[in-house]
Amino acid sequence: MIDNEQTRVAVLGTLAEFHQEPIPYDMPALLKLVTTINPDLLCLDMTPQEWQAQEFGELPPEYREALIPLAHQTDIVVAPIGGGKPLPKPNADGWRGTAIGWLRSRLATLQRRAPGPDAINQGWRHHLANYLYSTIRQLAGQDREKATRDHTDHLTQAVLEMAQRDPGARLLVVVNVQHCHIIRERLRGYADVEVVDYTEL
Repeated sequence: MIDNEQTRVAVLGTLAEFHQEPIPYDMPALLKLVTTINPDLLCLDMTPQEWQAQEFGELPPEYREALIPLAHQTDIVVAPIGGGKPLPKPNADGWRGTAIGWLRSRLATLQRRAPGPDAINQGWRHHLANYLYSTIRQLAGQDREKATRDHTDHLTQAVLEMAQRDPGARLLVVVNVQHCHIIRERLRGYADVEVVDYTEL
């Protein structure tokens, strides 16, 4: 039996950093998924300042074209968990920069061809995206590795604070897929948080 004070958290990954690419997957499928889950808190990787100012132009399409309008139309509460500006596009000099560009094009292809949330969050696409992101970070160097680690640390801490502030709530975290497995693993270390699949939230 689950403790009534335990906060259930599910983490849903996207490939929402390629702003010039077609929408990552069918928006109606994403809207239907989140509407069905109907979380108490919808945690998004945006800053409190962006949320307060209602400045959504720089956010990924999943946020500005689907999830934020959905929250405005329902009683779903948005919890901004971002800590600052989005991570800049990774880059490097010489052959590393060329390799990064090629790998990012593979990520963009994954995005274009993903038929729905499940395709990014499990199976071969999920594992391939994690591998590509990891390789890109290594090619971009230690500063990029640290920036990504710091960003994920902030997201994890913000989710934990939301969970502890509202015990018993159901939290859906929607962030870039490269952060998902790290957030899940770290949250599993807290007895007052139950990490579940988004299909079980």
